[in-house]
Amino acid sequence: MAKSGNKAQADLMWKATSVVTTLVAGLVADKVVAAGWKLVTGRQAPKEEDKLLDYQLLEVVAFAVISGAALTLSRQLMLRQAAKWYGGKTLNPLTGTRMLDS
Repeated sequence: MAKSGNKAQADLMWKATSVVTTLVAGLVADKVVAAGWKLVTGRQAPKEEDKLLDYQLLEVVAFAVISGAALTLSRQLMLRQAAKWYGGKTLNPLTGTRMLDS
């Protein structure tokens, strides 16, 4: 019984860790993409709904693709680091199995 209680607690802790990691990754990706967009285009990133009509469709699509890719990449990298921290250097917290070397 104690093992299942410990596993449930560990699962809950990992879920909390992954939620915080995902939120941080989203904030970081958003700031980096917005700053990069401003640097490259000289304009604010097309994020605000009331200003979307000020941008060409191609700009909005490009921003969506870039920001989606940046969010996914930063999320995966940060979750991988969090998993290494949470489960030690070798344990995958999601499966309890040994992780591949990075």
